[in-house]
Amino acid sequence: MKSGCSTLLWLTGAALAAQAIEPVYERPTPADPYVPQPTPIIPEDILPAANYPSRMHERLPDSHQLTLQEKQRYVKEAFEFAWDGYRTYSWGADENRPVSNGPVNTRNGWGASIVDGMDTLYLMGLYGEFNEARDYVAQIDWDKTHGSELVQVFETVIRYVGGLLSAYELSDDDMFVQKTVQLVDRLLPAFDTPTGIPYQYVNFSSGKAVKSGFPEGASCLAELGTVQLEFTRLSEITGDWSYHHIGQRVYDKFLEMKTDQPGLFPHLINADTGDGVGDYISWGGMADSFYEYLIKQYVMSGGKDEQKKQMVIQSVRSMEKYLVSRPKDHPEFAVLGDLSGDTQRPVMGELACFAPGNLLLAARTIPELADIEDLAFDLMRGCYSAWESTRTGIAPEVFAWVDKDGNSVVGNLTGRREYLAKAHGVFPLYSNYILRPETLESIFYFYRFTNDRRYQDMAWDIFNSIHTYCRANSGFSGIANVDTYYPNWDDRQESFFFAETLKYLYLLFDEPWVERLPLDEWVLNTEAHPFKITDNVPPPPPPFKKKHMCWIDNVITFLTHWLKLLFIPYLNLFNE
Repeated sequence: MKSGCSTLLWLTGAALAAQAIEPVYERPTPADPYVPQPTPIIPEDILPAANYPSRMHERLPDSHQLTLQEKQRYVKEAFEFAWDGYRTYSWGADENRPVSNGPVNTRNGWGASIVDGMDTLYLMGLYGEFNEARDYVAQIDWDKTHGSELVQVFETVIRYVGGLLSAYELSDDDMFVQKTVQLVDRLLPAFDTPTGIPYQYVNFSSGKAVKSGFPEGASCLAELGTVQLEFTRLSEITGDWSYHHIGQRVYDKFLEMKTDQPGLFPHLINADTGDGVGDYISWGGMADSFYEYLIKQYVMSGGKDEQKKQMVIQSVRSMEKYLVSRPKDHPEFAVLGDLSGDTQRPVMGELACFAPGNLLLAARTIPELADIEDLAFDLMRGCYSAWESTRTGIAPEVFAWVDKDGNSVVGNLTGRREYLAKAHGVFPLYSNYILRPETLESIFYFYRFTNDRRYQDMAWDIFNSIHTYCRANSGFSGIANVDTYYPNWDDRQESFFFAETLKYLYLLFDEPWVERLPLDEWVLNTEAHPFKITDNVPPPPPPFKKKHMCWIDNVITFLTHWLKLLFIPYLNLFNE
């Protein structure tokens, strides 16, 4: 899963909790725009309940000792273990706490793990569990939220809408489409803005859109640009193209926006004006899936969406120019820094490790970008270095390096960081791990496009480390520090562990002749939910009309208009 603003809240809280520091939540400041600060509108129970001493499990056999079928069975057993724990202790809640064995609602309490994990159940052949999940979904009441009336558009779309649509794609059960339409219609008020760029939340009790807690109520770049695959596929399935057009209107302001780095945009956008807030640019947290969806929309269109093609080409060329970095003394691989004004900062999050695989997808799909394949391979090496460099073999949430000019974000390196920078090129900055899948996602694309077995070996090593350090009492837990042999568990198992991490691992060990979800027939959303690629061509959009205004809004608009007409002449006369 790519970054939403609330996910970054948990990351910040988890990193601080790992250091036994009480988290302090403040808005971003221009002086330190990199630190991912949360919006204040957030359920408190998203934070880790506590940090628990972990226990190591005996490592599984090495990759060369196992067949593909045996590796796939191990991954399936891990899924079944975590699913059984969720079903036993937390059925119907969003997540199971895998250490303390109890439920927690972080995504409005509709059963995020169920909806997010259904397509993985189906792909693994767990049809009994799939049917049980199907019966649960059929009785979800979207009007009943748990923990908060505020529904985050981005997380709801990628997890719930994406999960429902992919369940329909695989099972052909119309119930999933009906539930999707009910949910998406409740999200549409977020898009009733002057620009069409959505606000971050909808209050499901009032039906009103709610801005974020960021400066100017800004929306995250990643969030506003990560609904389009889902809305377009819903339009294709239902024949109602209004969903597609609502999603596409988001791009109107971006086509007009002029930046010093063409095709790259600030990570915060004012939804009322369409202007950037600040000058921080990244392909990582709060921006990542905006660029991912440009690429995947072009793929999903069957190569027909010329607008997205040009946006992809422009963003990739600027990414090459402004964000690519190579650590000092390690020219053999590449990493992606962030840009603060004109200054590149040598930091990269695991979230940005979606980039190697998606760049390879772009290189194999867009002829004008065929030359970026070498860069994609170098970035793949860079992301994997973050895994193999730590004591657990698990990548940190954010890693850093010393750039070619000798600069780093922590000043002079000492001790362990100095050793890691010299030996591996990168070192942990935020040392926690929350079961993220992004490097595995890229490995999946590299294996599918190259059929090189070394990528399966890389994936197995990652799974082996997750098995060794993250397997807890009733599921898999994130850990507080990846660079110690005895990390604490954070007692969180996000739904994307079912949707992405284990799905990519399972698909990676398919035999070549039973390849599921071929990439010329399917596109995977940012939560790894598969959508079919069709030959549908969207109709042209109708003239934009603001929707979902209640009668009070109409009365206020009418009165405001006539008051202006009545009083402006007198104001002009007074000024004269």
